[in-house]
Amino acid sequence: MTNLTPFFSHRFLFVRHGESEANKQKIFAGSMEFDLTDKGIEQAKEAARNLEGEKIGSVFASPMKRTWKTAEVIADALGGLSIEPIPGITERCYGEWEGQSNVGMDRSLSPPGGESPAEFNTRTISALEPVTGSPTILLIAHSGTFRALHDHLLGVAVYNSVKNGIPIAFSPPIADGEPWTFESLGPTDAEPE
Repeated sequence: MTNLTPFFSHRFLFVRHGESEANKQKIFAGSMEFDLTDKGIEQAKEAARNLEGEKIGSVFASPMKRTWKTAEVIADALGGLSIEPIPGITERCYGEWEGQSNVGMDRSLSPPGGESPAEFNTRTISALEPVTGSPTILLIAHSGTFRALHDHLLGVAVYNSVKNGIPIAFSPPIADGEPWTFESLGPTDAEPE
């Protein structure tokens, strides 16, 4: 029988989807669907290579095309692991900003017709709290998901982006009262942009 553990009870792995057409064009994708670029496919393959030493028991992903394709590439490369969708972790809705340039935009603001950072973070964490899986859990999602996790687990809000396709390990506190920590499992220049 498989031992299922709650998502936030153990170390877990996170990968932001590979480069999408929206990333390449430097526009807000949000709830819009975009395919991965050729570079994004290669980033997913590289993420799988960086995860080869990990004992991955469960794979979860946002059901959006860019994350699902990234998850398929990684899961296939790691031996054909199955992928479970988590609909509540789709990217933040940026409302009227979607399809517009994201250069110099302040993600701490609430876009007209979109989600505020607090609304998005609440939706994301609420969707992850009931998730259980076989350790180690791998989550493939969005830059916004990383920001929500960072805020929830480390207690620090960030509004910058994490790079595409770089595996990140989130580890629980060693002692009571301490925050979670995270580390890149890819190139050393992979810290948030």
